[in-house]
Amino acid sequence: MSLAPNTAPNTRRLAWQGLVREVQNGLLTPMLLALLVAVSAVTAVGFFVDRVDGAMRAQAAQFLAADARVEAPDPLDIALETARELDLTTSQQVTFPTVVLAGEQTLLVGLKAVDDAYPLRGELQIREDGGPRTVTHGPPPGEAWVAPRARLSLGLELGDTLQVGQSELPVTAVIEREPDVGNVFSQAAPRLMIHRDDLAATELVTDTSRVEHALLLSSDANDRTARLDRLAEQLPAEYELERPENSQPAFETAFDRAARFLGLASVVAVLLAGAALVIAARHYNRIQQDTAALMRALGASSQQIGAIYRWRLLMLALAAAVPGIAIGAVTQLLLADLMTAVLDVDLPPPGLMPVALGLAVALVALFGFALPSLIQLKHTPPLRVLNQRATAPSPAASLLFAAGLIAIALLVWFQARDAALALYVLGGLAVSLGTFLIVAWLLVSALRRWPARGVARFGLARMARARWVSATQIAALALGVTAVLLLSVVRADLIEAWERQIPTNAPNVFAINIQPDEVDEMRGFLDRQGIDDAGFYPMIRGRLEASNGNAIDPDNYEGRAHRLATREFNLSTSDELAADNRVLAGTFPAEGFSVEEGIAETLGWSLGDRLTFRVDGRAISSEITSIRSVDWDSMRPNFFVIANPGLMENVAAQYITSFHLPEGSEDRQVELLRAFPTVTLFDVSRILDEVRTLIARASQAVEYVFAFTVMAGLVVLLAAFGASERQRIHDAAVLRVMGASRRMVLSALWIEFLVLGLLVGLLAAFAAMGVGSLLSAQVFDLPWRLNPWLLAWGIGAGLLLAALITPLLGWRMTRVAPAKALRS
Repeated sequence: MSLAPNTAPNTRRLAWQGLVREVQNGLLTPMLLALLVAVSAVTAVGFFVDRVDGAMRAQAAQFLAADARVEAPDPLDIALETARELDLTTSQQVTFPTVVLAGEQTLLVGLKAVDDAYPLRGELQIREDGGPRTVTHGPPPGEAWVAPRARLSLGLELGDTLQVGQSELPVTAVIEREPDVGNVFSQAAPRLMIHRDDLAATELVTDTSRVEHALLLSSDANDRTARLDRLAEQLPAEYELERPENSQPAFETAFDRAARFLGLASVVAVLLAGAALVIAARHYNRIQQDTAALMRALGASSQQIGAIYRWRLLMLALAAAVPGIAIGAVTQLLLADLMTAVLDVDLPPPGLMPVALGLAVALVALFGFALPSLIQLKHTPPLRVLNQRATAPSPAASLLFAAGLIAIALLVWFQARDAALALYVLGGLAVSLGTFLIVAWLLVSALRRWPARGVARFGLARMARARWVSATQIAALALGVTAVLLLSVVRADLIEAWERQIPTNAPNVFAINIQPDEVDEMRGFLDRQGIDDAGFYPMIRGRLEASNGNAIDPDNYEGRAHRLATREFNLSTSDELAADNRVLAGTFPAEGFSVEEGIAETLGWSLGDRLTFRVDGRAISSEITSIRSVDWDSMRPNFFVIANPGLMENVAAQYITSFHLPEGSEDRQVELLRAFPTVTLFDVSRILDEVRTLIARASQAVEYVFAFTVMAGLVVLLAAFGASERQRIHDAAVLRVMGASRRMVLSALWIEFLVLGLLVGLLAAFAAMGVGSLLSAQVFDLPWRLNPWLLAWGIGAGLLLAALITPLLGWRMTRVAPAKALRS
């Protein structure tokens, strides 16, 4: 008997026949099941993460009322033309402060003139005669909408006429919420919103007016991000494309951390898939050595055997990938429906990238971990049919295995969407895996000399008999549990940090333009009202004039750096470091200037550089003597540049403070303004509400992704244990033939898995402690700390794993009659 000729059709037919036969008789079932669940888990998490990321971006887009925004003091004709060439939807608006009249009352307002397309994202909540209403447009021509504070200050009723420049407009609605709440200081005065068509009649905009032009941009196309990137590249250097995730420091922090966690969840799903497939593929390759030897004995060439197994792997990958992707898609639909019901948010449809990732995981995992042994199989000598010790290891196998690991690393890198996250996770888990293998081998070797008796002896004997097999199994399981525990510790730290980020009593009102002789009086006013202020700080206007003796040339800067180099700075002085500031380099109190790390990086400043500011018509120069980090989420007064008080002697200064007012306290704001008419209030409660909404949704997304990844991990690990099922059934049959009872076999299995679970849990706990602390500090910018509870969680996870697997595996081991098990 000989095999068919070595032709491509015959090779594919033999590969397919072998695949069907081995699936039917169960040889490939563990590997197929592990791969199926792995692809399902990775695809489902990928789909869900893709949709959650899209939902968070949609939520963030409401913060700008668009997908992106460009601002400038001059009309944005060039940007508008470029945006239209890229088929981007646009909306134009103009904002500036102005004084309006209502009868005898006057008020400084922040006027915003919008067009018919506003807002591109989000919606407005207004109150009219008929009550509250949600709309997706601004005021029509000939009408004015005002903020509640403006209505209270001017004593307006709906229908009253407002004098805006040279025109009169009736007030037809009160703005209770507008989507683009913007920068902290963009709401210095209460909002007045009109249509752009009414702007010319007011005659308020002239060549000398200080107005801000804004171009809002959006697109529903799948390549929206790519289009916006192309627009950013084509914009003049002085323009910066502002996106939702970087429009507000607190918002940016929440968005960045959530996006990184979702990337981490996807990485964990990929690693869980790898942990299961290592075990399943190793078992399959061990069994196939006898089959390969038999094929060689029947006349098959090495090339034909290699081709058969390569085709079989490709067919197996497709057989698992197609249903796995379908299962993942259905699973994420159920998960998305649950999240939508709980959070009252519509998730956008997912992209097709998770499909490609699922297929890539199937192909890379199989060819990376199974192909090395298949290279060995094609060189298996026919003598192995008679002598089981006859093997032919190939030097190329280690190289192929390394190639598989590199491919998996690239998949993890892509899925993480963050180079630092991928490096820390891969590096930490690679070190952990190597440590697991060494420690597990030493511990299993020690079991050979353990003076166990009775049932315990049978339970530990199997682990000690095949040390490398047991060590590999322990290491792979420990890696999977480490990944789950790692996700757990980072998730807990992340949500705890979010809960502390913006407490319910965080300052939501800023007050500026406080004169020096009003500080004590205003502090007393707030005390009588039971309002705690965040402290009063001097604020001095200054323009950057030179750096290290070189005059500032705005043309040498781009984007945000250009805007900073051309505008006035808000400087302050202090001898005490604020509680939400931390010195990173140098000393504080500053002998010269203390600068915030972000602006130092943007403008290229470093410790020792000499800065010159023009303040009150005179130049003030000194060196940078410290660099600080600032917690912008605290909503307390903070400054990019703080000067030594001695540098600013005899300089005119106004003061700034912030405090918290509960919802519905507009009348208290009006009372404060009447007592201090020169003070300007910034109501940032809307900004805080938007950030809290994002954090709440991000936290829920983190919880759901974590729970789903844990469940997927358990299923994958259960599937991986099926790889040793056939050998365990044979061993149980031998014990029962020798007189062991069913109860004794099960007791030995329990002892084996309890010891294995304990070892896995301990190893995983210590690894998760180290890698989790590293990730929290270096990637998520959270406090460095070790969580001792991880030790208990790790042991509990290992024992739970044993408790879940042992009954099922024990039932499958003992349900087959010994005679039948020994014949198979």
